Parts: sequence; C-alpha cells; structure tokens
Amino acid sequence: MISIVIATYNGERTIGRTLKSLCEIDRTPGSFEVIAVDNGSSDRTLEILNTFTTILPLRIFKQPKRGKNCALNLAIPEATGDLLLFTDDDIIADPQWLNAIEKCAKDHPDASIFGGEIAPHWEKKPESWLLESIPIGVTYAITSTELETGPIHPGLIWGPNMMVRREVFDQGHRFNEDIGPNAGQYIMGSETEFNTRMSKLGYTTWFCKDAKVEHIIRDFQTSPQWIIKRAYRFGRNKCVHDYSENPPQKRQLFGTINFPKWMLRRLATCYILGKINMIFGKNRKATQLLWDASFYHGYINQAQQEKSGI
Repeated sequence: MISIVIATYNGERTIGRTLKSLCEIDRTPGSFEVIAVDNGSSDRTLEILNTFTTILPLRIFKQPKRGKNCALNLAIPEATGDLLLFTDDDIIADPQWLNAIEKCAKDHPDASIFGGEIAPHWEKKPESWLLESIPIGVTYAITSTELETGPIHPGLIWGPNMMVRREVFDQGHRFNEDIGPNAGQYIMGSETEFNTRMSKLGYTTWFCKDAKVEHIIRDFQTSPQWIIKRAYRFGRNKCVHDYSENPPQKRQLFGTINFPKWMLRRLATCYILGKINMIFGKNRKATQLLWDASFYHGYINQAQQEKSGI
C-alpha cells in the first residue's frame, strides 16, 4: 500500500489536473490511497476535491492552521500505507509513477527516503534568457536531467516527488512546521530540511529516475518579480541550513551582526547594478544580479532572526 499525501491551499487552478492524473495511474484497486489536506483554502479547492471522492480512493482532511508542514503532519497518522508518497497540488503524475517508486523501495530495502524525477510542465514557457539567468532547479523544484538512479544527497529530494517509509514516522519524526510554504515570505525547503535532518540520524536517500512527475509552472511564476521573491526565500533556507551545520554560538561573530560583512557589500552591489542593467534593458544580467541581491537579503534577515532567537 502506498499513501499519496497532498497538502493544498487555494489550489483550484491545478488540483483538478493533479487528481485527474492520479485517476490514470497504472495500479490495481486497493494498492494505493490518496490523502488530501485542505490548508484553509478560500477558493473552490474543497469543492473540487469532493468531486473526486467517487473515482479515487481519496480521503479529505482539513487543517485550518496555515503552513504546508502543518498539513502534512496532520496527514501522517491518518495514512495506512507502508510507504508515504508526498507530492504537491500542482503536479501531473506519470501513469507508471507508483510502480516505479515502489520497485525502487523493494529493490533497496536499506534506503528510507526516495525521490523521483520532476520535469517542468509550462503553462507559458519563458524566454530562454530568463531560464539561463537563474538556478532553475531551486526556483521551480525541477530535478536535473543528469541525475541517475542511485544514492542521492538528501537536499536534492524535493516536495513534488518524495517518498518516506512509514517506519521513519513511527520513530516520531515529523516535518518542521516553522519551515515551508506559509503566508508571506516563508522559509522555503521544508522537505530538504526534513531529509537532511533524517540523513544525520542515519536514514539513507535514493533517487529513482523512472518515478516521474511533471511540475505545473503557472504563467505568473515566470515573471522576474516572482522569481526574485523566490530567491529571498531560498536565502532564508540557506541560512537555516548553515546554522544547523554550524550553530551561532560556534560561529565567528562580526561585531553586532551574525553573518559575513561581505554579504552586505554584495547585496548593495548586486542591487544597484541590477537596477542599472534593468534601466538599459539588459534583462538577463539584471535578473541575475537582482536574484543574488534578493538571496543575500533573505540570508541576512534570517541570520538576524536566528541571532535573536526568533
């Protein structure tokens, strides 16, 4: 039994496509279930979910407390499968998705956490210069085409396609509810934080190239403004990761701040040059520089919060 777990917030634009793709999965009845957690949606998400209860082995729960990880943690004890397969409300599953990732789990019993291929499904493909100016994997949770089946760094298994053996959760482990999609400029990287934390405890990670989903990239997610906001969230994530590896009390402090001073200089330089390049219509260079500036901004803000114990 595989339990597919989906947390959704205002997902009316894509959740129907996601569930329709699950209806087309090549599996025998009774070999999988779908658990969807509505995370306080104010649109038609819940209505759409209810239309699939007669055609999918779907159970619906509500988690009014905002935060994707709050929703996932609510779903974990409700799942009946030996394998919990986490995904998002904006994916299209390959018909062989479950068969491929289940085979991986059977073939590699020593691995506890599995990831699969995530390809883009563009609603509107951006111009090539935009994709060349940003780290596309981090921005859109798309796996590299160069990844092959085998052991993988825990930080490279991402939310749209991630499976965990139940025994990991039976040991009491859960997702960190202070990280991940939430209101405002949240700290991204909820799954990678979990995977990295589990790896330190000895759980091993494995990549299954044949287990495939497509991640729906909506048209507004290709605007430079949205992309630059994503960089800020990634900066916060990187700071949290760095502090977990090297806690503040063990770090070299720089006066009253708790991050390298060069970051401030780099932030200012990237921001100013980015704006100048934008004025002269050099969009690719401008986006690269403003991405970096936003990343450093997120890192610095998170560093100050870490220092204050926030």
